[in-house]
Parts: sequence; structure tokens; C-alpha cells
Amino acid sequence: MDAEHTSAKAPIEILFASDSGYCPFLATALASILTNAAPDDEFSIHLVDGGLTEDDLQKIEELKKIKDFRLALYRPNLREYLKYLRNDISNFPIVVNARLFAEKYLPETLDKVIYLDADIVVLGSLSELWETDLGDNFVAAVPDPKMRASHRQALGLPDDYRYFFSGGLVINLKKWREERVLEKFLDICLEIKDKIEFPDQDVLNTYASRRSYLPLAGRWTCHPRDFVEGDTVVLHYMGSRHRCPNLPILYKYAALTPYGRLPMQGFWYRVRRGLRRALFIFLCLFLPKKQWRKNLRKRFVLR
Repeated sequence: MDAEHTSAKAPIEILFASDSGYCPFLATALASILTNAAPDDEFSIHLVDGGLTEDDLQKIEELKKIKDFRLALYRPNLREYLKYLRNDISNFPIVVNARLFAEKYLPETLDKVIYLDADIVVLGSLSELWETDLGDNFVAAVPDPKMRASHRQALGLPDDYRYFFSGGLVINLKKWREERVLEKFLDICLEIKDKIEFPDQDVLNTYASRRSYLPLAGRWTCHPRDFVEGDTVVLHYMGSRHRCPNLPILYKYAALTPYGRLPMQGFWYRVRRGLRRALFIFLCLFLPKKQWRKNLRKRFVLR
């Protein structure tokens, strides 16, 4: 009995963060993970609650019908850290910054964790990703070869530095605690405050450019336009989701959740988005400068 117990596979520890608006995406991500898990995969889900309702939490619990998992909720006060970030980042919920402060609220007994954005679909077992040997690296991530050179230069990153996505990470929590990386993150937040465009992602990359990180294969964070059947494991529906290819894959797993579908599949969502887009185009007629139009687009969040 004891020998059996000690040989049991350790659970895959996964960190998510979501508010109520993103909870249908979170449920979709979880449904895909549980559906495509290997028979012996076990999961411990760590969820940062950025404003979930009781109904949202009940729907997450219902996903255990697909495959059982452990669920731990966290409600860290992230607002105390906002003074370090640029004040005009209005198109990102506060909760997106949760991964920067993971060492503050996750159990000290946890040495590493997989962080995933809510707007993903997982098409296979995450065991290989979980077993990644991080070595001395503080994080493992997938490089983004399409990140604008102008943005990398604005952050002061070296020309040969490989900027990475922060939507899928393997975080070396033990290293974060030993090196007190949170303090360094906050220093970097202040240093690049006026240049931040992608809040936590820019901070993580600036830190990594001065240290190192472990690059992962593209199949672990892949935009739907780059989907390769049989190879891609994590599809990340980032950016303008309504215009992403391979949406039927996303909708397939949304149908397995208690929500049944995503907000973007609804009629009134499309109507509201169409009206906002029309208003955006109209206002742009009065904004001759490209930067003014770019700033307006951020406020409209045309996704």
C-alpha cells in the first residue's frame, strides 16, 4: 500500500487568474485540459479570483464531472501594486498581473507551477510541459518571433533577445523566492513605467533579458493561425479573438462547459462590437495623427 502510494504520479500544478467576464474562457480552458489529459494525469488548479461570482465558481466545480481535480482559490490584493504600473493601461484587467506576484500567495511548499492564460485550449496532456527541467532558469516560455522590433527597442532589450509570450509559463517558484525576483520586478515596473504596453509580459521580458530564461517549443503556446494538427498542444486565442482562425476548436470545448458557449458567440455581443467599431472609425476621422488613433483603439479594445 505504501509503495503504491509513493509511486503515484504527482499532480500537475496549474495557475489561472480570471474575473467574471473571462470565466467562460477559463471554463473552456479547463474543459480542454481535463478532456485531453492522459489517464494518469492529476491536476491541482490554483485560481486567482479577480471577481468571480458564486455562479461562476459553481460552474467551475461542475467541470469535475469530466475529470476530478483539486481547486484552491486565492484573492490577493493586487491593487497595492498598481502604483508600480502605468496608470492608463485600461484595456487589461487588474487580475492579469497576478502571475508577477505568484510567490506571495501560492504555498511555500510549491516549487514550480504552470501558468496559463484563460483564453487557451489544450489539445493534449500537459505532463511533458510539467516535467520540463528548469535548471537554474527562473521561467520557461515560448518566444514570440513576431513581436515588433520597435517595442523591443523601446524597452531597451538587446537586439538578439528573444521576447516571449507570458500567456504560458513554467514558473520556478523556488528560484523566485531565493532571488527575491518580485522586488526586482517592481523596480523594473518603475524603470519602464512609461514604455509598458503589455503589463506583466514587458516586465518579465525585461528581467529575463538581464538574466536568462528557458525557451520552449512553439507547440506550448501557439496562435491559432500557426496551428499544426498533431503537434500544437496549447492554442492561445489572443488578440482579436473573433477574427482568429480555428474558432470551431475553441467553440467545441466551450460547448462542454456549463456555460455552453462563449460571450463572443452571442448575437448582442456582435451587435455591440459592430457599433463600437463604427463609432471608433467615425472618431478616427477627426484624429489626423497615427498615435492618437492608436491610443483611441486601446480604449475601445476592438477584439
